[in-house]
Amino acid sequence: MFRRIFFYRLYLVINIAIVWVLFSILFLYNIVEVDKAFLETRRLSFFSLGFAIIGIIVVGAEAFYLKNAFHRFPLWLSTILRMTLTFCLFLIVSVVFLLAYFVLRYNGSFYDFENVFFHDVLLTSSFLMFMIDLGVLSFISILMLEVADKYGPGGIRNLLRGRYNNPQNENRIFLFLDINESTTIAERIGHEKYFNMLKDFFADITAPILANAAHIYQYVGDEVVLSWKNTPANKLKCLNFVKQATNAINQKKGYYHSFYGVAPTFKAGIHAGDVTAGYIGIIKKDLAFSGDTLNTTARIRSKCHELKSSFVLSYEFFNGLENANDYIIKEIGEMELKGRKEREKLYSFSFE
Repeated sequence: MFRRIFFYRLYLVINIAIVWVLFSILFLYNIVEVDKAFLETRRLSFFSLGFAIIGIIVVGAEAFYLKNAFHRFPLWLSTILRMTLTFCLFLIVSVVFLLAYFVLRYNGSFYDFENVFFHDVLLTSSFLMFMIDLGVLSFISILMLEVADKYGPGGIRNLLRGRYNNPQNENRIFLFLDINESTTIAERIGHEKYFNMLKDFFADITAPILANAAHIYQYVGDEVVLSWKNTPANKLKCLNFVKQATNAINQKKGYYHSFYGVAPTFKAGIHAGDVTAGYIGIIKKDLAFSGDTLNTTARIRSKCHELKSSFVLSYEFFNGLENANDYIIKEIGEMELKGRKEREKLYSFSFE
């Protein structure tokens, strides 16, 4: 689990570090008065490399440590504390880099070096502007990480490209997953404890979500809706997610029993079909999918209890499924679904 999340966060860190490099070059050209010949020599490459290293160090600290360190604080206070610590780290790393640069290149005495370093570097207006640049990058880094969490993997890219500014017709796979006997569990352990269990549950299935490139459409109470583009490869990823999520929760049974007195299990309904996708909302924008495909998926999920099968899928999903040799798929037959005139052929699936 942690390896998948680690690589996802590392991917974000590298992307933000690239933004740092671009921003730093823009900063050199337009804000700081530098010798233009500097920009045409290898020193620009060294400067960009140095800025990239600083960016990876500082944004890495933000993504892996500071991001969740203040999650219990109000957002405004959390942001201030994170920016303060991030900026201090910026300052420390930058001074260390400058100091190392001068130590390696300076040939005079230590007293002369001290005067040069403090008076010609640290106490100059250029260094002050450099710190302002770091402060701006600090805010941008925090903002990008928060937006990445809001829109999930690939969400920022779609947002910047404006892909869903106009409605798009797509053929997609949907998986509706929710916890079994959620109401009974909540009444038994209390709603606050149940909410913490939900947080742990969704955290534990995050690695399978990332491993199988699922798009998190939405969380609704104890339910999560996942989606993929409808391709044979993604159909297999959908089944792999269910298997890996089941194994992840089973491995944590001891933890759940010790903290909550119960280990959650879940059911899932899977369907595929055409939907219309696009951003909706003015003061709060969300990516929304509409169409009968979602309603059908929800109805299939609701059939799990009646059919005494944890995982049920439709013919539309089953049709075209390839290389599913690790799964036991059995035809249930055609069944009526609430709100639909046509009967739907359903299948159950399981795995060892």
